Amino acid sequence: MSRVWISRAEALERLDVKPQTLYAYVSRQRVAARADPEHPRKSLYALDDIERLSQRTPGRGNPALSAPPRVLSGGPVGRGEAVLDTEISVTFNGRPHYRRHDALSLSERENFETVATLLWRDENPTPFAAIKPRPDVNFPGSPRTRLWGVLSRRLEEDAIQDRHAPRNLPSEAASILNEMVDGVTNGGPRLFLHQRLARAWKVYNLQDVDLLRRALILSADNGLDEATLAARVAAAAHGPLAASVIAACATVTGAGLGGRIMRAESYVTQARRQGNAHLAAETVLKQGQELPGFEANQSESDALRAESLMAAAAHMGDDLKAIWQAGEDITGRPVGFTLALALVGRHLDLPREAPFTLYAIGRTAGWLAHAIEQMEARSSPHVRLRYIGEPPLVSPDPVG
Repeated sequence: MSRVWISRAEALERLDVKPQTLYAYVSRQRVAARADPEHPRKSLYALDDIERLSQRTPGRGNPALSAPPRVLSGGPVGRGEAVLDTEISVTFNGRPHYRRHDALSLSERENFETVATLLWRDENPTPFAAIKPRPDVNFPGSPRTRLWGVLSRRLEEDAIQDRHAPRNLPSEAASILNEMVDGVTNGGPRLFLHQRLARAWKVYNLQDVDLLRRALILSADNGLDEATLAARVAAAAHGPLAASVIAACATVTGAGLGGRIMRAESYVTQARRQGNAHLAAETVLKQGQELPGFEANQSESDALRAESLMAAAAHMGDDLKAIWQAGEDITGRPVGFTLALALVGRHLDLPREAPFTLYAIGRTAGWLAHAIEQMEARSSPHVRLRYIGEPPLVSPDPVG
């Protein structure tokens, strides 16, 4: 069904707000707008967006509708700067929060499925319960390669669906996350997601199994980085949710994001083999490189996630503890989340690339939340491409 567009006067009447408020909704991508074909200097507004806002909080007298939303992060928007409004996560007083809930506290008591459902704001408290296992989940290769196999197949299956058919986005998200875990673990009993990973990776100690649960929850959302932006841009096309996850996963493999986990894994292996954590750290620094897990640009929130995971891993071996303690001693910085994941991976003797895979599965819950939020906003990030290269070569007129 094509969208219905209405004039500014009708939009203002339906919302019962001032023109400035309508323009604010457009700039924040709450209302889609386009040029009026008959009057190019005027704009038309999407009726479905107007109705959604008017039903949520009718009346100009209500400050929740007429006033701009309270902004807790991101700062003021510069002229011409693209902005994405979100209700998913925020770092407040240095601590990460998922939909108002302290993420560190959630990692203490909740299962990953519960946190994913919270991020998706699903009214169904158990969207995973109705998912039936698939028999064809055996993919070859490393854990990361298996993830790509699952997502590629899912994208191919979902791409042929009718894009105008009604969709239950949280249920679609739950099935994608479920299949990703099945692809990594080759299926198995219908346990909690972290228990299925533990079973596949032969982690049996209950304290160690709990580390996987905590790592998934603490990884779930890190706000707006390049991977999250990729997920939202893919979602703006209203295609399969799997497309957003593939875009985000491809982005997170870059050196500035997931690549840090791979470097941290290599560093932990090297430091253990060398047997001297301080010497291993000094060797890296003498080579002019930053010490993995102790990068200068890590956030307070990232350090708190790492601290929370390391506190739960207090029973790991002294050789691993020495690696993070040596890094803190030499750099004067707290351990970062990437190194915390790598240390947990070595403590649990996980397969190579498993810490990255654990991180990617955890972040998928957040990427899916952003994709759902972007689709429900019914808008696209307003970004303009400017050409700043050399003027094009003008071909001579053909001889007649």
